[in-house]
Amino acid sequence: MATDRPDPGDFLELAQRMLRELFGNPPGENDPWAAATRPARELHHEPSAEQRRENLTFALATRAVEALEDLALNVAAIRQRLERTDAQGEGRRPDGDDATGQ
Repeated sequence: MATDRPDPGDFLELAQRMLRELFGNPPGENDPWAAATRPARELHHEPSAEQRRENLTFALATRAVEALEDLALNVAAIRQRLERTDAQGEGRRPDGDDATGQ
C-alpha cells in the first residue's frame, strides 16, 4: 500500500504549535494558563467579555486538538487494517512472510 500520504501526527504537531503561538505568554503575566482556567469565584469578580471569549476560544481549540488526535488514531487503525487486508490478499501475512511460512 502506498505511504505517500501525510502522517496524521504531522497534523497534530502543527495544530499544537498553532495553539502555542495563539495562546503564547502575554507580556506581564507569569502563568496565563492558570489564570484562564481559574474558576470565576476565585477571581472575586465576573470575568470580562474578553476573558470569557479567550476562555471559550481556548476550550474550543483544546477540543479541536482532541478531535484531531482521535481522528489520527482512527486513520492509523484504518491504515493498519488496509495493510493487513492487502497483505492477506497477496497471500502474505502482515509480517511479510508468505502463506507457506517463508
